[in-house]
Amino acid sequence: MARDTADYEASEKIAISEGKKAFARSPWIFNRQASKRGFFAELRENNHVHPNYYSVHCVDGVGTKLFCGPWSGDYQSQMLDGIEMNANDMAPLIHAYPSSLDVYMACQTEVEEEHMGDIAEGIRKGIERIRIPDAPYDLNLGKLETASLDEMIALGVKGKGYDIGFVMSGFIEKLKVPDLNPVSGNVIVGVSSTGLHSNGYTGARHVIFTPDVEYREEWKSQYRGKWHFDDKPEILRGETVLEALSTPTASYLVEASLIGQRFDNRDIYGINITGNGLHNFNRAGSNVVFEITDPLSPLPIHNFLVQESGWDMKTAHRKQNMGMGFGYIAPDLETGEKIRGLINERGINYAEIVGRVRDARKSESKLKTVLYLGGRELEFEGYTN
Repeated sequence: MARDTADYEASEKIAISEGKKAFARSPWIFNRQASKRGFFAELRENNHVHPNYYSVHCVDGVGTKLFCGPWSGDYQSQMLDGIEMNANDMAPLIHAYPSSLDVYMACQTEVEEEHMGDIAEGIRKGIERIRIPDAPYDLNLGKLETASLDEMIALGVKGKGYDIGFVMSGFIEKLKVPDLNPVSGNVIVGVSSTGLHSNGYTGARHVIFTPDVEYREEWKSQYRGKWHFDDKPEILRGETVLEALSTPTASYLVEASLIGQRFDNRDIYGINITGNGLHNFNRAGSNVVFEITDPLSPLPIHNFLVQESGWDMKTAHRKQNMGMGFGYIAPDLETGEKIRGLINERGINYAEIVGRVRDARKSESKLKTVLYLGGRELEFEGYTN
């Protein structure tokens, strides 16, 4: 039986463990680390260069959502995904501003010769998308590097293989870093997603699409689905399967910055509900429980993926955002309502009060998220990475 390449969690644990062992041999390379556990970005201190600020560092790619580019002929939208995956990791800080974006792209020659204009246009649109009003400086494109690697890179269309990585850095005033100290009585504001964002696409592709979409014989066995790109299952409400999977990742950085500008309150912070789903709430705090009592509704693509994969609801909310792509912890209901109002008035995303924080009981795990769904309580304990 062929190995399920979508089951990557075990491989990730090995990689993280081995990486930590290697870095431990030179501990000084972390001697300016300033971040607390819980942020999605790394903070570094350099009192010689910027004594009043931490530098903020994010790195990410698009993952196997890149398949949607050659399949659809759209080489722009995945660039938005890569930029947003970085920007949305910076957004939980709410007071951070991005400074530079570096891009590395490895591709087959055909992509470099025929599609680089579209890719660059996608990068430009992505940068425009996260431009923050009243920011003290503009985000600049730092360095763009490409490499022709025909023998190493392949995707789902012959000759159209590429991979891309983004590094975003910025700054945050030391006195404005959120405290990451959720306490009983805090409220949770949930913000809508646009779809699967850029997470779990290997598993999604393999359970949705028929083997006919794959030209490489060694990968055909991974595809166990029945659908083609242009099929329109009723559950997707008029979209084709490929259109639903290609929807760009939602953008949260500008909203987060506007919230930071309006509320100078270190008790407010954000949660990027990306890989690991609802477990991401558990990245910060102690002896508390995050209760999601009024969850946002999943989008059609989420319901479709659950239908095709056979996941139970706990698995689905662990692997995907299920309609809520971002969240905020607010100190009280009044502040939470103001955050909700700011987001909804802006009209890009949709927000609601979805729950609250309470103290953990003696019999409970000291840090968990509980989802109340259809009369059931689904528990997500600890943080899995």
